[in-house]
Amino acid sequence: MKKAIVTGATGFLGFALTKELVMNNVFVFALCRKGSRRISRLDGLDNVKIIEADIGHVCDISDIEEADVFYHLAWESERDNFDEQYMNVDIAVNCLKLAARKGCARFVCTGSQAEYGSTTGLITEETPLNPTCAYGACKVAAYYLTADLAKRLSIEHTWARVFSIYGPNDNPNTLVMTLINDLKTKGEAKLNTDGEHIWNYLNEEDAARALRLLGQCEGTNTAYNVASRESKPLKEYVDALRKIINADSVIRYGTGKSDINLNVSVEKLRRDVGEYEVCNFINACIELL
Repeated sequence: MKKAIVTGATGFLGFALTKELVMNNVFVFALCRKGSRRISRLDGLDNVKIIEADIGHVCDISDIEEADVFYHLAWESERDNFDEQYMNVDIAVNCLKLAARKGCARFVCTGSQAEYGSTTGLITEETPLNPTCAYGACKVAAYYLTADLAKRLSIEHTWARVFSIYGPNDNPNTLVMTLINDLKTKGEAKLNTDGEHIWNYLNEEDAARALRLLGQCEGTNTAYNVASRESKPLKEYVDALRKIINADSVIRYGTGKSDINLNVSVEKLRRDVGEYEVCNFINACIELL
């Protein structure tokens, strides 16, 4: 892979992927929304050409060269706003059409754990898709539609179902970032549940590495879970944060049970791309302090 097109390059995972690609000598055409407030994130990155465009009319983009792989990460709007979520399905299909016109051999699109809906037990790629929100439902729709179109266009189609990612560019309102802030400033943190449900955290750099490897690995014409190889009760992650930030702080757990289950298998991903996870949760969180 010498050249790649990336949508969502200024987003959390998209930015991490863009950095990962250029660090591995891949030239990136970064498709960014006009007037994006985060476009400055790309300042200083070598081998990146920023193309400001209306992602809703991606088929009209002309000032972009041919590339080897198209990474589609851009996805916006409120989680339960069906009309706005549905617009993303159309964008994904049009991005695939653009990939075909630009000679891309592979289309890599990020899906979500939300596609599985409420589950119990180990989540594998064979677990039935049963979304319970507009976001998950539209991701599933985009998966099936782009997979079918890719066959017709003779492009390899790789669908990466991303689970819970954390890192320095994370949204400040996520659980990890909120816990870090509360433990540092208040000496205590509160959770709504008892923390016994199974969770999974993958560092943004490891997630980006997995996506890069999927883009350059032949025969990945399928769906993959992109997550950490280790899943464990949320309490264990929370207590690990407490110990490194302020061992005397207090975690106040709720009494309710959560129906969230992130007990996920990544054996298929590791089999096809090799080892992609190198970041340790504790060490990576120390760097966030």
